[in-house]
Amino acid sequence: MDISFALPPLLVNPGSSEGQRARMCIRQCALKVGCATMRPQGVVFGIDGAFHPQASKDSNAIALRALLDCLIDLDGICLESCPGLPGLYQSGVIYHLMPTDAAWDTTPIMIRRGFTDCKSLVAARIAEIRRYGGVAIPVFRNVKDGWGTMFHILILHGDGRWECPSKNLGMLGPQEMPGYSAA
Repeated sequence: MDISFALPPLLVNPGSSEGQRARMCIRQCALKVGCATMRPQGVVFGIDGAFHPQASKDSNAIALRALLDCLIDLDGICLESCPGLPGLYQSGVIYHLMPTDAAWDTTPIMIRRGFTDCKSLVAARIAEIRRYGGVAIPVFRNVKDGWGTMFHILILHGDGRWECPSKNLGMLGPQEMPGYSAA
C-alpha cells in the first residue's frame, strides 16, 4: 500500500535546511514502514507490512504511529520556518472525511485547501502544542467492518486530557476513547 504526504515546496527542496531536515524525518519513517520516494509535490511511502486484510493490529499500529510521528515532525518544521502560519483553530480549516487514497496534508497544504481529516488535523495540532512547550501524543482507535479497518486519531495531552480536533472542527460522530492504541 502507498501513502503519500502533500508537502509544501520548502520541505521538498533538498538544498534548504528545511528540506534536509524533512528528508531526515522521512528516512526515519521509511525505515519503520518500508520505503519512501520523493516526488515534486511530496513523498510516497511504500508500506510493507500493514494496512492490508491480513495485517495484525500491532503491524497497523506501528506503521500508523510512525507515519503520524513523521507528519507531526514535518508540521513542526513548517511552523518553525513559517511563524506567520495561524494555529489550527484560527486557520478556518474544517474536518472533512478524505478518500482513503488522499494524501496526508502538512499544515500549509491543509490551510490552503481549507479542510482535511483526523490524521492531518491531529498532526498539525500536536506540532502546534509542542512548539509552545506542551506535551501531547497521537492516540488512535480502530474499528473493523466489512470494508476493512477504519482508524480515528485523537490527542492525549500530558496532563491526561483528551482532544479531538475533528470533533472540534465539524465531525458529526461522537468522540470515542481509543479501544486499541500503540501510544
